[in-house]
Amino acid sequence: MVKVNSSRAKKILETPRFLKNEISPSMRRYPGDQITLWMDLEGNALSVKNLSFSGSLENGQILVLESMASLLVGKKISLLETLSIRECEAFLRDRNSEAAFEGMTSEEESLLLAVFRWIRSWPFKNPNEVYSYAKEKGPFRILRLADKVRELKAFLASADVTSLYLGHRHPELIDVEDLTVYVDVPYASEEERALFQELHERGVEIFHEEELNFIPES
Repeated sequence: MVKVNSSRAKKILETPRFLKNEISPSMRRYPGDQITLWMDLEGNALSVKNLSFSGSLENGQILVLESMASLLVGKKISLLETLSIRECEAFLRDRNSEAAFEGMTSEEESLLLAVFRWIRSWPFKNPNEVYSYAKEKGPFRILRLADKVRELKAFLASADVTSLYLGHRHPELIDVEDLTVYVDVPYASEEERALFQELHERGVEIFHEEELNFIPES
């Protein structure tokens, strides 16, 4: 268990700046079951204007995320390529040299660095690159096969999906049968399975089809 030492860290736990009690509609969920985290970023890759997060988090996780947010706001998102847990801890120290907190395991640190990498690939949207399914086309389920293929390919090529799979092989459409969508996608690791689950959830949301079923093929 993390031991909190600095007055600054204790004050942040009492009145956090970036941690929110409620999950807003604009927040995205971290794709994995190691941590229950929701987050939202405002701005773009050149300047993060604001950040907020929510979830079932331990004190050490809150402190690192609060520190990370303080260091990131107003900076380029690429800052997260080199930001370390040690730097986040040092940011929370009092004027003395005592560590702001201690007792975080290497596994806990690795998880938070994975969160940093997830944030680094945040899908800031260019309005011209955002895919949306036009309601006037009618329910997705009644489209002709050729139209379903066209819409699904546009969705998979969108900036949203491209950002989600940044650093991974990009998913490609294989086939569509009614509401079953077969996708060529990496699916070997736990991280890849979590990414695919988020891809599936985004597809259901985009096409307004609760029964839409994405099937991974690799």
